[in-house]
Amino acid sequence: MKKFGFLLALAACSPVLYNVPGVREAQASEVVNCRLVGTVVGKPGVFGPLKDIGLRDARRAALEAATNLGANTVVFDPIPEGQDVYELPGQAYVC
Repeated sequence: MKKFGFLLALAACSPVLYNVPGVREAQASEVVNCRLVGTVVGKPGVFGPLKDIGLRDARRAALEAATNLGANTVVFDPIPEGQDVYELPGQAYVC
């Protein structure tokens, strides 16, 4: 159990960058004058006690996928309260 706690602390403190340069997250109301270029999906790689890290990884993966579409803005679908997230879909826009 101590080993798991150490790994959890190490993962939470690791200097991983989750921002993707040139792409931002927005709300649907902020992209009314933008052009939709496609959809993106990020999938968390970890769950349970590490679900927050998995969700950040999923967001980063979706933002990186948006850059491949030439997008600079992503609007993620709402996450239902209290439910596990197995994929994080969003719409990619050029604004």
